[in-house]
Amino acid sequence: EAQKRSEERLNRVEERLTNVENRLDRVEQKVDRLGEELGGLKATIGSSLEDEASSMLEFVMRQKGYRLLSEAVLVRLNGEVDAALKAVSPEGEPVSVVMESKARLGVRDVIRWSQRMRSADFQKRLAKAGYPAPYLVYAYGIRVDAAARQAVQETGIGLIRGEGEVFAPREQVGKR
Repeated sequence: EAQKRSEERLNRVEERLTNVENRLDRVEQKVDRLGEELGGLKATIGSSLEDEASSMLEFVMRQKGYRLLSEAVLVRLNGEVDAALKAVSPEGEPVSVVMESKARLGVRDVIRWSQRMRSADFQKRLAKAGYPAPYLVYAYGIRVDAAARQAVQETGIGLIRGEGEVFAPREQVGKR
């Protein structure tokens, strides 16, 4: 009698364990689907941010009197450039305008971007991709913290936000 009750209890435990395993499988499938959807959402947001930044860069350059020779495009290098365009300054000098965009622009982003743009190797790769020096370097951010604003000013690069140019670049990078 005791053995029979133990076997019945063991059978119920095995059934519950099977049910738990089935539920766990369904949860894992849902988590996988959510991960895929989140990845797609992240890509969409990143693409929208880059589109907004590119449009604003073109607007700012026209507003400053530059004649655009190309649309702002993403340039894929080892370390991509979110927006790059070729333009002619109001004084008639050719220039490449490049920009890094972030939803939340932080001090590390600014410093990394400034250092990358001052790298002779990176400039060489940009030139090979069709964007030769000199460069007007900008950073774009939806949210920009105070330390990032200060870093922008200290590094001399420009800052653009959704409302337009906040700081102009202090100088052209790679100017001969």
